[in-house]
Amino acid sequence: MKRTNENREIVRPKRGFRLSTIVASAVVVAGGIVLPAAAASASPMPASATVSMATTHHDKKDEHHKKDHHKKDHGNATGGKGGNATSNGKGDATGGNGGNATSNGKGDATGGGGGNATSNGAGDATGGNGGNATSNGKGDATGGGGGNATSNGAGDATGGNGGNATSNGKGDATGGGGGNATSNGAGDATGGNGGNATSNGGGDATGGGGGNATSNGGGDATGGNGGDATSN
Repeated sequence: MKRTNENREIVRPKRGFRLSTIVASAVVVAGGIVLPAAAASASPMPASATVSMATTHHDKKDEHHKKDHHKKDHGNATGGKGGNATSNGKGDATGGNGGNATSNGKGDATGGGGGNATSNGAGDATGGNGGNATSNGKGDATGGGGGNATSNGAGDATGGNGGNATSNGKGDATGGGGGNATSNGAGDATGGNGGNATSNGGGDATGGGGGNATSNGGGDATGGNGGDATSN
């Protein structure tokens, strides 16, 4: 029994030596600085930075894709240009206003241009306004252009207004152009308005153009209005 106790006392120091050896092996020496093994195991951290960069690049790619998708989902809207005005005499000249444009779908919307106005005499000249354009679907909508007005005498000249255009489906809608007006004498001249156009399905709709008006004497002249067009 005495020998057994002595052997156990000898074994205990050996076990303690083994534990200290394991602890020492868990220490990493780098550049003269003693670091624990836990610090050494943290060295692969840059890999997470690489992942974050890849994620950022992926996000930018998705953002660019969303922008492209946004462009494809909505059509362009272009308001019409206002008409020019020229007064060479005593009369007033007023150019027509450009039409409004609204695109709520994939189709393009273009407002009609305002008509030009030229007064060479005592009469007033007023260009017709461009028609409005609204596209709610895939089809394009184009408002009709306002008619030109020219007054060479004492009479007034008024260009016809362009027709409105509305496309609710795949078909295109084009408003009719306003008629031109020319007054060479004392009488007034008024161009006819262009017809409106509405397309609700796949077919195209085109409003009729307004009739021109010319007054060469003392009487008034009025062009006929264009008919409306509807495609269902």
